[in-house]
Amino acid sequence: MTQIQFKRADTAEEMEQIHRLNHRIFAEEIGQHPKTHDGHLIDRFHERNSYFVACKNGEVIGMVSVHDGPEFSVAKRLRDASELAALRAPLEVRLLAIRPEFRNRTVLAGLLWQVNQYAKNHRYSDLLISGIVERQAMYMKMGFRAMGPPVACGSAEFVPMRLPLEAALPAFKTRQALYGSRWQREHALSLLPGPVEPSATVVNAFERPPVSHRSPNFLRDYEDTRAQLSALMGGMRTVILGGSGTLANDAVAANLHAAFGEAEGLIVTNGEFGDRLVRQAAAVGLRFEDLRFRWGAAWDFNSIERALAKRPAWVWVVHLETSTGVLNDVARLTARAGEYGAAVAADCVSSIGAVDTLGVGEGLFLASGVSGKALGSFAGLAFVFVPVKALARLQGKLLCPTFDLIEAVATRGPVSTVSSPLLMAAHEALSEKYASGPARTERFRHYAELGRWTRTQIRDAGLVPLASEENAAPTITTFALPTGGFARDCLRAGFRIAHESDYLRKRAWGQIATMGELDRAGLEPLFAALQVEAQMVQSV
Repeated sequence: MTQIQFKRADTAEEMEQIHRLNHRIFAEEIGQHPKTHDGHLIDRFHERNSYFVACKNGEVIGMVSVHDGPEFSVAKRLRDASELAALRAPLEVRLLAIRPEFRNRTVLAGLLWQVNQYAKNHRYSDLLISGIVERQAMYMKMGFRAMGPPVACGSAEFVPMRLPLEAALPAFKTRQALYGSRWQREHALSLLPGPVEPSATVVNAFERPPVSHRSPNFLRDYEDTRAQLSALMGGMRTVILGGSGTLANDAVAANLHAAFGEAEGLIVTNGEFGDRLVRQAAAVGLRFEDLRFRWGAAWDFNSIERALAKRPAWVWVVHLETSTGVLNDVARLTARAGEYGAAVAADCVSSIGAVDTLGVGEGLFLASGVSGKALGSFAGLAFVFVPVKALARLQGKLLCPTFDLIEAVATRGPVSTVSSPLLMAAHEALSEKYASGPARTERFRHYAELGRWTRTQIRDAGLVPLASEENAAPTITTFALPTGGFARDCLRAGFRIAHESDYLRKRAWGQIATMGELDRAGLEPLFAALQVEAQMVQSV
């Protein structure tokens, strides 16, 4: 629905399309009016009407009009029209017409949201409508109530109905706020763990004309990006690759094999992405044991201690487990592993930029990250972080050029092509939110507070986060979907939640991720509506 624009009709061409749509619906489809020779139907209140439309690629696909009298067409359908005089400031809704192929809740909600905003801004007290009998149930769900029995008009029957705005049902008010947040944007708000909502400045940086990855300006920004990423990871040197988090972890797996050969390691997993490390390690021929915990559970350090006592050469873990929203205690693990002489590698794909990784990075042997999650940029850049101690161990090891970290660290600029739009966007995201210590602290504070608030709202809506509060990640909350249509309803309202990944579908889970350019104001309409729906369910 991103191509549908909701607006007040203000051009002659839009008015022309409105008259043709009225004829198509009210003359040709439902037979309320006779057909005309020119295919136009002009409403008798046209000169007093305000028109609101839904447009796609310049074509009017839906419309509605309103007027405030003094004459109302609904009066003809009332046994006693004098009851209208008792209403403080009624507004009549007329000519609700949507092309058949676009008749869904999204278009209807967008049109009615415009009517509600207009009524609110002009302090009207009631909405009046002549509802087609076949759609009476739909209007009643919105809060309209019949003012009398159905009345025939042509070959159709209409019910006079009223919705009191000053005493509207809570569900109507919250749904209007919910949908309103959608129609003021050009796209559904991403509550996915990727892609995330970028800021306007990041989008602008991405949209600059591409440049050569060998040009001076590119090299300057590339090296500054590396420096800022290194500052986030406790001084580890940064390698930037064109690719995904999977690519970054493939590079980690290849370098663990190069550094430790046949020495046995340990992989600790409590979710989908920990399980992926197991598969990636096996694919490059690493020898290891895997220590598995229940998805959504925190690590059991007693079990980890027993595994470390076997003296693994290396340990590989996920810091922020994206699948479950659990933030694992990598700092504690690194400290314990160091006492046994084990090197620790960490998947920091979802944690970098979301939490303070400075101390974590100082103790790691290798780490991975990406541009398209908490940093707030676009997906497509993969990061591998390597400290001096790892570089020393990797000296003389033979790796393919893409995974050769020593060569990458020693080279000014990228070893091979890196997309300049992706690099510029990532550089802007880092410069905007992470360029200094205070800026980083503020970013982490924002994510932490927004995450706590989000989890509270999710619980208040009757949903149960998978991760316990003490182990919850600030930016991802996983929960069991309450209904099969929950994610679809969120999308129709303009909020895209995660539910389509295989591991989520298999378990009927959903996720709300609060990464990127998000704040409470943008999310409040969603949670207000969810809480009202939860209260309605509880009252049944």
